[in-house]
Amino acid sequence: MRRYRYVAAAVLALASAGGAARATGIYLAPHQAIYKMSLATTRPGSGIVGADGTMTYKFADTCSGWEVENRIAITYAYSEGAVAATTTDFVTWEAKNGLSYRFHLRNTRDGRVTDDISGTARLRPGGRGGVARFTRPEAITMTLPRGTEFPTAQTLQLMRAAREGRRTLLRTVFDGSDLDGPYEINALIAQPGISAGRSGHLKVSGRGERRLLRTRSWPMRLAFFPLDQQVSVPDFEMGIDYHANGVAQSVTQRFKNFSLRGTLAHLVALRRPRC
Repeated sequence: MRRYRYVAAAVLALASAGGAARATGIYLAPHQAIYKMSLATTRPGSGIVGADGTMTYKFADTCSGWEVENRIAITYAYSEGAVAATTTDFVTWEAKNGLSYRFHLRNTRDGRVTDDISGTARLRPGGRGGVARFTRPEAITMTLPRGTEFPTAQTLQLMRAAREGRRTLLRTVFDGSDLDGPYEINALIAQPGISAGRSGHLKVSGRGERRLLRTRSWPMRLAFFPLDQQVSVPDFEMGIDYHANGVAQSVTQRFKNFSLRGTLAHLVALRRPRC
């Protein structure tokens, strides 16, 4: 099964783990962002000559956890003249203590469902691993090795490393996006800069949204490797400009034969609930 990378994952899966976030002074702001997606590069023989679409990302505080809704809708154009409309919907919830996780992914191509994956996972405290249980496409129980984290906890560690001036971070992450199990994310973190909150035709709803973008941001590059496989080339790479509050200014997804660029086009700050 072709591995789908959770943007954030990363690919934008931005969240924090309650008490740990307070202890480190890290707060990731609830928000909704829309990115304009387009073809950035393509290699000879890929067959892809164009790509156009959007990625919608919503990060919400549910008091007991963090909920992420990610939808990517892209139409690809191929050299022989064919086109294909694809969508990926990925919804997750992670407890603020980083120990419980729910996930549901659905892929379609030209209206036909190609992947439908759901399940839950739990980790033992102290980095002692845990268990994932898939309910779709079939009932599968999977052991999660020691050191495994869920995407939100990994993002928290990534932001902590950036603030501490570290330049690399290696983590084992389970996101439930396929049946292959956890993977390793090797992150490279560049020097921070200051954004003026401008990004092409970016639309923001008010001062709160502008304040989200007038903060330090770190250009990062994340490489995703199969767990326990001695390979030098990652399955997937992602470049992302992360603000200190967890808002991503831009995203680049690098696959084997082509890459997609996502530019922030619309941003809305969401309210924190009264818990």
